[in-house]
Formats: sequence, C-alpha cells, structure tokens
Amino acid sequence: MSATNKEPKVSLREATYSQLKDLILNGQLRPSERLSENNLAKRFGVSRTPLREALMKLEEEGLVVGQRNLGYTVTDLDITGFCNLLVVREALDVCAAKLACEKATDEDLARLRDVIEQMAVLKVSDNRTPSDAAQNLQLGLYIHRVIAEATKNDALVRATDQIYQQLRLALWLEVLWVDLEHTDFDEHKAIADAILARDPEEAAKAASAHVQSSLKNMSKLERIWHHRRAVGSG
Repeated sequence: MSATNKEPKVSLREATYSQLKDLILNGQLRPSERLSENNLAKRFGVSRTPLREALMKLEEEGLVVGQRNLGYTVTDLDITGFCNLLVVREALDVCAAKLACEKATDEDLARLRDVIEQMAVLKVSDNRTPSDAAQNLQLGLYIHRVIAEATKNDALVRATDQIYQQLRLALWLEVLWVDLEHTDFDEHKAIADAILARDPEEAAKAASAHVQSSLKNMSKLERIWHHRRAVGSG
C-alpha cells in the first residue's frame, strides 16, 4: 500500500521536472529570468515540494542556478565560457583516450562496447522524441565517464566530471538544436574503436576531432539561441 501511495509522488515530480525543462529548452523561460516558485507551482498545478525537487535536479544539470535567499534563475548561455571549457575538455579527453589504451581492463573494454551498442540502437530508431535526445545525451556523457574510469586515474575522473557538469547546458542544446541526426555517434565510435584496438595515436586524434566538432557547433548554437530570444521577446 505504501509503495502505491509513493508512485504518484514520483510521477508528479518527474512530470514537473519535464515540463519545466521543456520551457527552458524551448526558450519560453528566458536566460537569466528569475523563477517564481509560487507562479510555477500554480502554472503546473503542483505543491512547492515537487517543484523544488525539479529545480534541484535542473540545477544539477546546469539549466538553472540557485542562490541562497534569492531563489532560482534560468542559466544564461555563455558561449565564450563554454568554448573555454571545451578547450580544457579536449585536453582531458585526449589524455583519457590515450591512457585508456594502456590501462583499460577487459571489463572496461566490455563496458565500452556495450555503450556503443546502445548508441547504435538509438541511432537507427525512427523516434526523435525529447526522451531520445535525453538518452542520447546521457549515453554520450556516460561513454566519456567509462573512458575516464578506464584510465585508473582518479584525478582525471574528477576533473572530467567537473568539466562535463559545467558544460551540461551547452551539451543539452547541442543535442536538441544542432546535432539533430545524432552524428556524434560516429565520433564516439571512432574513439571507442581506437581504444578497443589499443591505438593511442588514433584514440587521441578521434577524441580531439570530437571536441573540435562541438566547438564548431557552438557558433551555430549561439545563432539559434539569439534567434529564439528575439522571437521570445517579439
């Protein structure tokens, strides 16, 4: 009975989270806009508890920023800042790819193959829903975590986690607005294939190319972002 009573709570929280995320990613809630918890609770027809849970989850994903006594605001898109982070990410990813070629165990390589298989299934799917986009991003983040962990270097794993967390908003929007055909699958597969072959030179080259692709996407993302802001204000 208690499990039955808990289920609607989880569903309500997830529904609130999904609705709020859609409003942000679709530009209906504008960058740097302060979020009124009272107004949002009324808008979604929920209490403050599931709303706050949704906001905390969105903060973890980098879509909102919370400040003590001030509440939450929508994250602004700082393209220059994201590009600077991508430069650091390239150095970390290249290092991780090369080290993984040397340090990865058979178990690590099996995990890598499994992620690529999941990505391949998603790529050939006929569906292109927000849920697919979310899964595509999660797998993209996860494969880099698998590669970092395969290096057996805890400092590298922590640094990689930190960079990817700060890049979360840009990566979300890249998946949703720019990489509509999931072309990042081929880039991830090239990295994985090189690591599986234990070829550090090819792994480094593929890792670098993957980040360079994201850097090119940032200019496209900025144009789309400014267009959506102009439409939203018009």
